[in-house]
Amino acid sequence: MFYVVRTKDYRRVIDKIVRSYQRKNIEEGTQYRVFVYSPAIETVEGQSFDRESFFRALKDGQEHVYIFRNFCPFNADEIAHMVEKYMLGSSPVDVYVLSATYEIPQEVSSHVVEIDDYLPSQEEAGEDYFQGLSSVEVKKAKRLGKDLKEARKEILKQAGGILEVFEPYEVEQAVGLGEVIELIKAMKGHGKGTLLMGVPGTGKTLIAKNLSKEDVVVRFNFSAVYSKYVGESERNLRIALKTLEQFGDCFVFIDEFEKALSTGQGDSGVSRRLLGEFLSWLEDRKRGQYIIATLNDLTNIPVELVRTGRWDFMLGLTPPPQSVRNQIIDYYAQKYSLPFDAKLASIQGITPADIATIYRVAYVVGLEKAKRYVKLTKDLHPHFDRLVELVKKYTVLVWEEDIHELV
Repeated sequence: MFYVVRTKDYRRVIDKIVRSYQRKNIEEGTQYRVFVYSPAIETVEGQSFDRESFFRALKDGQEHVYIFRNFCPFNADEIAHMVEKYMLGSSPVDVYVLSATYEIPQEVSSHVVEIDDYLPSQEEAGEDYFQGLSSVEVKKAKRLGKDLKEARKEILKQAGGILEVFEPYEVEQAVGLGEVIELIKAMKGHGKGTLLMGVPGTGKTLIAKNLSKEDVVVRFNFSAVYSKYVGESERNLRIALKTLEQFGDCFVFIDEFEKALSTGQGDSGVSRRLLGEFLSWLEDRKRGQYIIATLNDLTNIPVELVRTGRWDFMLGLTPPPQSVRNQIIDYYAQKYSLPFDAKLASIQGITPADIATIYRVAYVVGLEKAKRYVKLTKDLHPHFDRLVELVKKYTVLVWEEDIHELV
């Protein structure tokens, strides 16, 4: 058969392939020989790939295994011909292309077996095992004296700015949202994800930041997926999803999801294809990664994004009730050494972000001036009341009694 193995641990994977055919020779009485080729081997060792010898072995049915490290010497038509005429027939010849980046020609994708072997098992790696890192990456980090946790974060750079780790620097306390955070923590490793819906400034992003205090939270910047070149957006998404799979267990945070996947008419269906591919990944991925996505605008959401069974919970964040407003104001009053403002607490529709901004500004100019000059979200957002009603209609509200029953 013709295999493409996705890996960066070339030596480990080559050794694994060689051992598998050695066992086959012992257990089944075959006589497989393994040949390894790469540009470096040709340059350094003077051992080059002989196409004539290869095709002769293919036709003669010799028990040969060819491993090509970081290159493929065959075009799409040659692959199709070899697989259809020989490899699916009587020829025992097997071909392995080892590469993290080799693009399988679309016209022969059905002829090729694609295998992901980026990471070793704990048994394979032994003392060099660390979640999310290949054996080579672990050895390199140790050689350079790097912290392995920091080395793991560098994996995300492969996605070209699409992925980054939330760093828990000076994270505000998520007042009144503790039960939501505990619920999401409990679902990690068991569920799919939680969709947080609400008007801006109600604490959706703050939930993710507070989770980052104790666990790894990866921000997924969906807007960076898009490219003006045909097919490049889809490729960027595949790379990002592969990188996440390699990274391992974490929370994945997608902010303002509706903007990232707005299905407009002018993008030739790119947004729709990206949404479909992402939702397929959401269904099939390993359960170690838990998705937290936020929506600010509920008026134009793709139906397939919010269908039943897609998410564990759809939680709604509206402006908090009086009791929670009191807690939030008390928190910021203590933080900035300012008095508790009862009038501020009495304002219906004020958001936690409004309160935080007023107290931050008040630290410099005083509370009365801050209240006068800081504009509230409800006064700036043209559809504020409509969004609040939609959140109440379609979600479990985090400020209501319903959320207590879930925790």
